[in-house]
Amino acid sequence: MRKLDEETTASTADIRAVIPPERTQSSGLNLPTMLLGALCVLLAIIAIILAAVSMNRQNVFNLGPAQAATGGGNDGQAAGKTWLIMIGHDYGAHEYIDVEGNLAGYHHDLIREVCEAAGLNCRTVWDSYPNCWDSQAGQHGRGGQGLMNGWYDACTGWSRTRLRDGTFSFSKAFLPTHTASFYVRTGNPGNFNVDDVSGKKIVFLDGWVDDEKCLARQTSITGSVLPADKIVHVTDTDKFVEQINTGLADAGWAANTLIAQGYFNDTVLQLLPPTTPQKCMLDGSAMMTRKDNNFTTYWNQGFDKLVESGRFTRLCSEAARRYGRVGTVACLNP
Repeated sequence: MRKLDEETTASTADIRAVIPPERTQSSGLNLPTMLLGALCVLLAIIAIILAAVSMNRQNVFNLGPAQAATGGGNDGQAAGKTWLIMIGHDYGAHEYIDVEGNLAGYHHDLIREVCEAAGLNCRTVWDSYPNCWDSQAGQHGRGGQGLMNGWYDACTGWSRTRLRDGTFSFSKAFLPTHTASFYVRTGNPGNFNVDDVSGKKIVFLDGWVDDEKCLARQTSITGSVLPADKIVHVTDTDKFVEQINTGLADAGWAANTLIAQGYFNDTVLQLLPPTTPQKCMLDGSAMMTRKDNNFTTYWNQGFDKLVESGRFTRLCSEAARRYGRVGTVACLNP
C-alpha cells in the first residue's frame, strides 16, 4: 500500500519530470526535412523520364543497316514500317494520269510487285519531280527538298550520275540507260547543226539527267559548253515542246526516248541525234534514296525475287499490252 499511496500522491512536479514537455509547433519544415523531400521528388521525376524514353525507343525505326535483311525476307521493323515512294505523272507509259484522272503506269505495277515480294508495306506519294532532284539553268543540280527533308523514302525512276551519286543512294536499275539527242521543229526549218551549237539557245527539262552538263560532255560538238543566257529550263514536256515550236529556243536536248515513250510524236518534233553521242548515265533508272535510309536494301531483295521467278520479265510483257496506247516501256534484261 505504501507504493500505491506514493504513486497516488505524486506531485505535479514529479509528473512533469517523467513526461517531457511538448514541442512548440513550427510555422515551417526544418532544413533536413525539406532537402529530403526535394530529393525524393527529383528521383521520382528522373524515374518517370527514363521510363518514357525506354517506351519511346521501342517505336523508333532504326535507319541503320538491317542486320537481319539478308537471304530474303526482312526484319520486323522493315515489315512494320509504311514506306513512302514518290511518283510523278509525266514519264510516258511509266507514270501518267489516265482518262479518269487517276495516276497510272508501269512504275505503279513494279512498285506493287517488288514491295509484295520484299514483304514491305509501300504507299505511293505524288509530287513534283524537282522535289526529288532540282537543277537551275547554269547551276549544278542538287537534291530536291522532298527527298532531302524526308517527305518520302524514295523517288522512282531516277538514273545514277556522277553528281547524283555524291548525294543519294540507288537501287539496282530496272530500266536501261539511254543517250541524249536534240529535238527541233519537224522538218528542221532552222537548219540546226548537231555538230555545232555555237550561239544557239537550248531548252532542257529541269532535273533530268540530260541537262546542260550532259551536253557539255559531248566533246565532239562544237560550242557544247553553253553560256548562261543560252540555257533554258522548263518543268515539263509540254513547255519543252512549246519552247521549240514557238522559236523561243533553237532546239531541245533530252533523252532520245521521248518520242518512243509517248511524250509527243514525230509530227510535233523531230529527233536529231548527235553524230557520236556520249552517255551521261552511270546506270539505268532505279529507286533513289537518301544515304541514311536503307530502303534500297529491302527493295533489291524483292527485285531479285521478281527476276529469279521470271515475274519481272512477264511484268514488262504485260506493260506493253496495258500501256501500249500511251507509249513503250523500255524493259531491262537483268
